[in-house]
Amino acid sequence: MLTKLIIGLGNPTEEYKDTRHNIGFTVLNTLSKKYKISKKKEKKLLCWYGHGKTENYNIILAWPTTYMNNSGNAVVKLLNYFKIDSKDLIVVHDEVALNLGKIRIVFNSSAAGHHGVESIIQSLGGVQEFTRLRVGIGPDPGGDIRADYVLRKFTPNEEKLVKKVVDISVDAIEIIINENIEKAMNKFNGVEIKV
Repeated sequence: MLTKLIIGLGNPTEEYKDTRHNIGFTVLNTLSKKYKISKKKEKKLLCWYGHGKTENYNIILAWPTTYMNNSGNAVVKLLNYFKIDSKDLIVVHDEVALNLGKIRIVFNSSAAGHHGVESIIQSLGGVQEFTRLRVGIGPDPGGDIRADYVLRKFTPNEEKLVKKVVDISVDAIEIIINENIEKAMNKFNGVEIKV
């Protein structure tokens, strides 16, 4: 059975828990609960990770402990350790350029300014051939306040929508893995998720 590596991007310490920037971690936490995957800390792989199975694949879920901007260090170690090709990598991350309520699935795409994804592409020697699930956290406030904005928690008014977005993100990952990326793209790209 083939293996897929699913990485959620975020910052590992308590102060960043449930912030916009950590929505990749939140999606993976929900996926791990659904598949009853427990995670363990692995210092040499620079992450927390756990194993599970879907209909068609073994899956490895990983939460890097490197902080967002150095995510590539953990990704390369995981790919090498488990002997997984980048084409079998799915990266789940926040996307300030998409409004909350939208997700976008891409393959072989540039980082588009996301520092965590930039780190992965750089660590892979410029390779972009992996799947990304971009989870909207916008609207983008732009300029100097963007850095503070992404590190804020969601507002109480946004919480219901966030839960729905996270659940739909899990659905999207399952379709990518168990069916194909094109079906997931057609189903979710451009759709506005509402409460």
